[in-house]
Amino acid sequence: MRRRLLTLRSKIWRTGLRCVYIARSAWRPKPAELSTTRLFSASDYKKHTALTLVEATNRQERESLLACDAPSFQTPGFCFVCGFWTSFRTSWAYSYKIDGRRVINWREHLLCPWCGLNNRMRASVHLLSITTPLTNSSRVYLTEQTTRLFAVFRKRFPWVVGSEYLGSSIPFGQSNTDGLRNENLTHLSFPDSVFDAVLSFDVIEHIPDYPRAFAECARVLKPGGKMLLSVPFDVSSQRNQIRARVHDDGRIEHILSPEYHGDPLNAAGCLCFQHFGWEMLDEIKRAGFPSVSAIAYYSRDYGYIGGEQIQFLAEK
Repeated sequence: MRRRLLTLRSKIWRTGLRCVYIARSAWRPKPAELSTTRLFSASDYKKHTALTLVEATNRQERESLLACDAPSFQTPGFCFVCGFWTSFRTSWAYSYKIDGRRVINWREHLLCPWCGLNNRMRASVHLLSITTPLTNSSRVYLTEQTTRLFAVFRKRFPWVVGSEYLGSSIPFGQSNTDGLRNENLTHLSFPDSVFDAVLSFDVIEHIPDYPRAFAECARVLKPGGKMLLSVPFDVSSQRNQIRARVHDDGRIEHILSPEYHGDPLNAAGCLCFQHFGWEMLDEIKRAGFPSVSAIAYYSRDYGYIGGEQIQFLAEK
């Protein structure tokens, strides 16, 4: 009883505090519409960077001023998902070095305290709203189910379906006792042409046979359907970087030192098999998407920083 009372008090406190944030936001104008640039090749990207070189330098300088020496800190910004100004949370976790200088991994931080989504996740919701008009009756497949991002999409689209890879514990296409659907992205259990949109964020890099995964995404999409995608991507490379491969006998060969990413279902993490380069766009076309483009975007107000960010849109 006491635990329920404390939980109720916590919810009331958070609700009241959220109302305070919304009220404060009413006194501040909303940010301008998010500006995006569609790029179809490495050549397009080179032309784009040449035109925006000065602005990119200015962004880097501004971002360096936002970083604090404290283990964690807050940065004001507007959350597109929540719809009001707040303070995004950031730490030095996942930081990396450039020319011997430690740099914050902004892409994986700037966490909204209300919806719980970080920089790239909030941007995914935002980009979907811009590029893919959907309604409450739209059928959406998201290649994750245990995350806060899935919960956000579930509120927006009642017909969203999510899944996780649970291996051979249960048949593909079925759900376990926790309600998690088991799917193999290279052999989806869905029939052809059932979804209006397929969303996959930082998942494809963990699939050795990624061309088959792209083909499966195309198969389950309706004609005119779209796939919004994010992966580790090297804008300076034409070729993909294969880090590991799986042999016919199931043996994993590590071509580069093993790289593991966070996995909500496995504390040991999930092995990354490849980082992608610009050839990925042609591979997606061959998988059944006539139109594929990179979407470059940046916004200090929305908290989409860390240099210009990129996600990918494929249209069937």
